[in-house]
Amino acid sequence: MQNLRVLSQIFSPPMFQKIVREDDFVLFKKQTKKHFNSTSYNTNLDIVKSLYKSLQKQYRCEYIYKNNLFLEIFKKEKLESTLMLNELKIGASKADLVLLNGTVRIYEIKTELDGLAKLSKQLNDYQKFADKVYVVTDEKFAKKIEVEYANTKIGIIILNSKNKLQTIKEAKENSSMFEFDTIFKILRKQEYLDLVFDNYEFIPDVPNTKIFRVCYELLGKIDIVDFQKQVLSKLKERKLQNPVLLKSTNTPKELKHICNTLDFSEQEYQKLYNFLATK
Repeated sequence: MQNLRVLSQIFSPPMFQKIVREDDFVLFKKQTKKHFNSTSYNTNLDIVKSLYKSLQKQYRCEYIYKNNLFLEIFKKEKLESTLMLNELKIGASKADLVLLNGTVRIYEIKTELDGLAKLSKQLNDYQKFADKVYVVTDEKFAKKIEVEYANTKIGIIILNSKNKLQTIKEAKENSSMFEFDTIFKILRKQEYLDLVFDNYEFIPDVPNTKIFRVCYELLGKIDIVDFQKQVLSKLKERKLQNPVLLKSTNTPKELKHICNTLDFSEQEYQKLYNFLATK
């Protein structure tokens, strides 16, 4: 179990950022050689696939949940019109996965390795922005969460023992809980400037120290449901560079979520493929 806890760190954006963007394979080699008997495999891809399978069976860390959820969503959604954001700051919380298409859906993951102490605060923050909010969890926590959120709009999905996602409670539409301050602060500076121009056809001519406050006040006059839709559209402009390569069978399913998060260029995907083919 200790070995798998260490090896689960391989399935992280920082690990593959080092591999692909910094040509740094040292940590990958060190961990797989020490903890996974990597010499018995032909290629790095074989190691990745075998390790992922072991984690699914014995140590379902957060990445296993995220990647399963990512794969399931994109069986149903078109990558060209859908964006999945990872670890988006919303209020005082960071949402595990935010799905943007015609609506905003947020998925908060609580694995069998986690605790539930922060869950209530996290869900409260997400409801201030998302049309629908789901908890994705293990069967171990499912009944407790189902009882606690029975009379709420929160949805519940479990990752069952066969690593299949199963919805046990559908989320309900949530616009009555939208909060302007939370939604506005998700935006980057250029994004809120763009929205001011879209609504008022000018950019405030004020010192840089005052631009945030002026834009905040102007956008605060817009109907909250309309404003949330505008923010959704603006966030979707943070689109992927290469949705075709993300969907490609050359990109192993075990790494889809990492590739989505790092948003690789075409050249970077090729470097990834070369690394995976290395003996």
